[in-house]
Amino acid sequence: MEQKERNLKRLRELSEEVKSRLDYRSFYLRYCPDARANGARLHTLCPIPAHSHSGKGHKSLSIDLQRGLFHCFSRDEGGDCIRFYELMRGVTFSKAVRELASELGISAGGQLPLAFRAAPDREVGEQQEPLNAERMTAICERFLKVCRREEQTEGMSYLARRGIDAKTIRRAGLVYFPRRAYRRVMRQMLDGFALDELQRSGLFNAQAHLTFYRHRLLFPFYVEGRAVYLQARTTAAGIEPRWHNMRGGVPSLYNIDALSSLQSGEIVYLVEGFTDTLTLTTHGFTAVGLVGAGGFREEWLAPLARFRVVAALDADEAGRRASARYSEMFAARGLQLAELKLPADVNDFFNHKASAALEFELLTEGAIEEKQNPEFRE
Repeated sequence: MEQKERNLKRLRELSEEVKSRLDYRSFYLRYCPDARANGARLHTLCPIPAHSHSGKGHKSLSIDLQRGLFHCFSRDEGGDCIRFYELMRGVTFSKAVRELASELGISAGGQLPLAFRAAPDREVGEQQEPLNAERMTAICERFLKVCRREEQTEGMSYLARRGIDAKTIRRAGLVYFPRRAYRRVMRQMLDGFALDELQRSGLFNAQAHLTFYRHRLLFPFYVEGRAVYLQARTTAAGIEPRWHNMRGGVPSLYNIDALSSLQSGEIVYLVEGFTDTLTLTTHGFTAVGLVGAGGFREEWLAPLARFRVVAALDADEAGRRASARYSEMFAARGLQLAELKLPADVNDFFNHKASAALEFELLTEGAIEEKQNPEFRE
């Protein structure tokens, strides 16, 4: 019985590893090549053999690419990617897991793959109190220092492809470490701090492994010159989630230190994410970034009060809703927030337009004028 339970546990763990590694888009498109994309969803005729569709009806299969879930509305059946594989191949759950694991190069026996052992804890034990700010800062700065000794080329090349220049990368303190350096980085962090502290910071998991295994491009939050928090991005395609962070809430706007030397009345852009912030910095604009469109906090109004603030959030529904809400927040404090409406996010706008900087300035002037003189609004 104990052996059976161990086998079931291993199978469940392997299935979770498969789902964490699988590129949902390419997986489903393998079986549904004619699927139509609508945001983070695919819609198509259901190809599941047991459903016996004629192939001439309406598109009844909906696929959630973020969570990897499918649902056939015609037959009212759905599930995850492994269940879809079961139905498409006519195999059992255990065979589906092992075949998908084999495709992904994941070992089905012996020790868990390193990617699984390094995964962040799903739940944090109640006994783990969050680390205080001083110790969190010490760990962040040590982690950056250790990683900075490693080869930076891959991470810096990724940023360069996104249009972010070397000067901006240095100024923002961005750091990368290659996968081959993972164990070395992990050992050096264990040499500098107690495991308990590293776990409470979120840098290490309950299995005593560094959680930044797939996410090795590090974006530090500097406040008064000190790294107080870290988020990291994967540079590989098909990895979800794309971002990973330490424990605790985001402590400040990203790039907040850029405001310290800025004169009152200057224009500051409020954007969504690190890449947009750094894109504007590369082109000579001052920007601070949010982690997610809805991530602005009321206490962050004070540092922005002496500037002319222009919101340039993503051109999607979440960005539009956030801009409207933040405009009300600013107005409640007697402040103005101009809203810049771009056809794409900031990074795409600058990377696909040769005259982007000039157009951006003109759009900014128009947004500020419209906010100050609403009677001129079209």
